[in-house]
Amino acid sequence: MKFISIISILVNFFLVLSILVRSPNEQSLQENLDPFKIFESSSKAENSIDNLIKILTIIYFSIALAYNIKNYL
Repeated sequence: MKFISIISILVNFFLVLSILVRSPNEQSLQENLDPFKIFESSSKAENSIDNLIKILTIIYFSIALAYNIKNYL
């Protein structure tokens, strides 16, 4: 039970962090990612961050669903 709570908190933290990094303004996104030098272009960065947000959202709601089912049973 405690393990699921810790994982949920970590997933929530990384989800919020990735949403904050993913800015609607392309110039802001480039400024946010400039120190990391991970992505070649901002469009690749946008796609990668969007996919990460989708995956983290699915994991977060899956954990919540499993937690609720466990408490119900």
